[in-house]
Amino acid sequence: HAEHIIRDDVHIFRYNWVPWFFLGVIFVMLVAFAEYARRRMKDRITAAICLLAIPLFGLLSLQLYYERTELSAEFLVHRREPPHTRFNVDIAWDSIRDVRRTEWEHQEILGHKSSTIGYVFALHTGEVHELPRNTVLTLASTEIDRVLAARKIPVNKNFIPVPQK
Repeated sequence: HAEHIIRDDVHIFRYNWVPWFFLGVIFVMLVAFAEYARRRMKDRITAAICLLAIPLFGLLSLQLYYERTELSAEFLVHRREPPHTRFNVDIAWDSIRDVRRTEWEHQEILGHKSSTIGYVFALHTGEVHELPRNTVLTLASTEIDRVLAARKIPVNKNFIPVPQK
């Protein structure tokens, strides 16, 4: 659901067109069912609920629009949608003291396992910046790990497996 774009020396990781497509399909289905409920079922309440759900899904589109990770030779830039603006950071690679990388494994619908990755960056100034796990950051993790290794920045890796039932 995400893409990797390289512009000059900047690697950009963001959502691609697939989530936008399915969000559009949901909008069309909500409008169609609202119209069906209003005309055929003569149920104005169900039609109103369907139409009022559209702005709710519009809030979900903020994540698709804002969430991205950019990597350049000097900076790691991470952006999240409102209200998660505390995770919006610009971190200079030279300012990083050490990193904690956590990989969470989870069970998919069809039975196979996948994982998402998050980071906590400790800077030389004493500041700590958390980048919580998400799809875009997981896609960017290979490039982030490569840059951290090239700069010899210590990385503490944690793995959290799926809880056994």
